[in-house]
Amino acid sequence: MWNWNDGPDGWGVLWMALMMAIVWVPLLLILVWALREFGRPRGHEQPPSNQLPPEPDAREIARRAYARGEIDRERYLQIVEDLEQTKG
Repeated sequence: MWNWNDGPDGWGVLWMALMMAIVWVPLLLILVWALREFGRPRGHEQPPSNQLPPEPDAREIARRAYARGEIDRERYLQIVEDLEQTKG
């Protein structure tokens, strides 16, 4: 009568495949979205590779050397004065 022993007919297979796609495709898309959104660590974004950190200017280099004790106060003030004279 209905031939259940031979399995579903062509339309039954198509109907089952359609129902599975309707259920599984959105679930998989949500899973992929959630992994991409929540799977990456926060605050560890790296700067773009084409941007290098700015180089310190001469005044900053002198300030750091003075802070490390590599030069004394008089030498630091002389460097700053020399830089002011050559600046303008």
